[in-house]
Amino acid sequence: MLSTRTVLKENDLYLVGDAHYAVAEGESGLYRRDTRFLCRYRWQLDGQTPQTLMQHERFPFWLRAQSANADVGYTMRVGVGRDLQLMGRELRDTLRVTRYAGDEPHTLTLELGADFMDMFEVRGWPVKAADREIRTQSTAEGVTFIYTAQDGLEHRAAVQTSPAAQWNGECLSWTLTETETEIVVSVFPLLADEQPSRGNPAELAHEYAAVQAAIGRDLQLPDPRDARVLAQSIQDLRSLSFQTDHGAFPAAGLPWFVAPFGRDSMIIALMVKDHLPQMALTVARYLAAHQGVTYDPVTLEQPGKILHELRVGELTRTGRTPHRPYFATADATPLFVWLVGELSAAHPDLAAELRLNWEAALNWCLTDGDPDHDGFIEYTPDTEPGGITNAVWKDSGDSTFTEGGADVSGHVAVIEVQGYAYAAYRAAARMYRLLGEDELASGWDTRAQTLRERFQAAFWWPERRYYVHGLNGDKQPLRVLVSNPAHTLWTGIIPPEHAAQVARTALGEELWSGWGVRTLGTREIRFNPVSYHNGSVWPHDTAAAALGMQRYGLNAEAAQVARALFDAARCAPDARLSELFAGFPRQDGIPPVPYPAACHPQGWDAAAVLALAPLLTVDMPSSERAPA
Repeated sequence: MLSTRTVLKENDLYLVGDAHYAVAEGESGLYRRDTRFLCRYRWQLDGQTPQTLMQHERFPFWLRAQSANADVGYTMRVGVGRDLQLMGRELRDTLRVTRYAGDEPHTLTLELGADFMDMFEVRGWPVKAADREIRTQSTAEGVTFIYTAQDGLEHRAAVQTSPAAQWNGECLSWTLTETETEIVVSVFPLLADEQPSRGNPAELAHEYAAVQAAIGRDLQLPDPRDARVLAQSIQDLRSLSFQTDHGAFPAAGLPWFVAPFGRDSMIIALMVKDHLPQMALTVARYLAAHQGVTYDPVTLEQPGKILHELRVGELTRTGRTPHRPYFATADATPLFVWLVGELSAAHPDLAAELRLNWEAALNWCLTDGDPDHDGFIEYTPDTEPGGITNAVWKDSGDSTFTEGGADVSGHVAVIEVQGYAYAAYRAAARMYRLLGEDELASGWDTRAQTLRERFQAAFWWPERRYYVHGLNGDKQPLRVLVSNPAHTLWTGIIPPEHAAQVARTALGEELWSGWGVRTLGTREIRFNPVSYHNGSVWPHDTAAAALGMQRYGLNAEAAQVARALFDAARCAPDARLSELFAGFPRQDGIPPVPYPAACHPQGWDAAAVLALAPLLTVDMPSSERAPA
């Protein structure tokens, strides 16, 4: 990968750094709860950046590195071993400095700075907060930065050192005269009356190992290269989780999406429910607890609707963003019913526990979710500054358009959302049967079948023997070749007699890159292989297609897709799938081209590896095997 961004994370604390884990410029920083506590954290040795010799991420919360004096040449004068760890509410940095030559002392400095910016400001949100007054207190242990937000919430970045250091207003410094010196720096990002508490790296490492072992007992891959991809996926899923009142909730991706998301978390949950059931249950219960109950034109809340995103930074708390939470999504609500229904098969009490929630969600699907009352779930593009233009997984402003290249408008119905609705109605029928209410169950079975029939009439594209992207606000079909119909196989709405043709089209030259299914066909008007949604490959989208192929018994096709995604991960130095990569065709011996701004790791993709791993055991004819 060409990216020089690095990330360490544990719970809701994460460090975004440069290639050497230093915080010095741009979006880098030490973040917690949508706030950048430190905007500068950089080591210098004798006024220069130490030369990195090796760095290894032992765990997603633990960096081990070895450095030397700058311009080390053939003989190292000063060596620096480093363990950088994030644990709970503590960043702990342990440096072991060794002087190898000469008697002259050396100076080690740690540059520090705090700005307490809201994550949205860092990322370029159009509305800014007022200038911040930050106080700095020199303490016996080090230095503390303090900021009181406009709503009165106090933020502190408490820096404690051992041995003590000199503070000059910009950096902490130590004069090194001994052969061996160990320096420990702890940073505690604290809110309100929280007090520093130290983490236990060995305990966290044991927790990672336990998760790995538990899944490894049930899911094993014979090829060690595939096994490495799977192990990285499991580690990433643990790393992405953060604690809530309902348990560990999966973040959508690092570094900018450590927050509760609706669509993202439910797709993760649907993919990992068999191996990480507690995570999936937490997603369902958390989203139920934050379900819409009223009408709010700013946050787009509606009764029964499931949130899109919830943030807790200063801009959100003071009303400068609508993310308190924000409900701008058309697909999260039917996904919620589908998820609860799937989980209820193994946890039957959940259907009764969340009955009021999934019934409210179903009611939204039939009312506010269908504003023009045509039986399909729709969204209306939000054109306000900062709003979401397309309230579905392809949420960029240019992702959904007519065959002539015009952006959609009005009440827009895209294909996969109708599939989610179909899956939700089938799930409702199953849950009513669990509750002993067969008459209601039959009614939802009938509703699902009616939706499938109306869907087939409105979305089938006979000239391509495929499905259109959706219906524009004027009910004209969006005859654009996209990945969404292949993704929709996962939901079961596509009649069985059309499933094989959908798979063939998805694996045809226009959509299939060799690494995955392109989001947009190569002959379409907006095709660009290095775009966000118009020709790139999103592994979770491709994985949904593979799971759908498996659902319809197209096992060889499903295995071909799974193999391609594992191959893509095996090409990466960290054996990790990227959030998305470019849609250039696969060439022998050449890895997939990365997308510059992709998340690493990303929740959907870590989950996709777990979901697809069993497909690698499906035997395919040799002609269908993707090259290693």
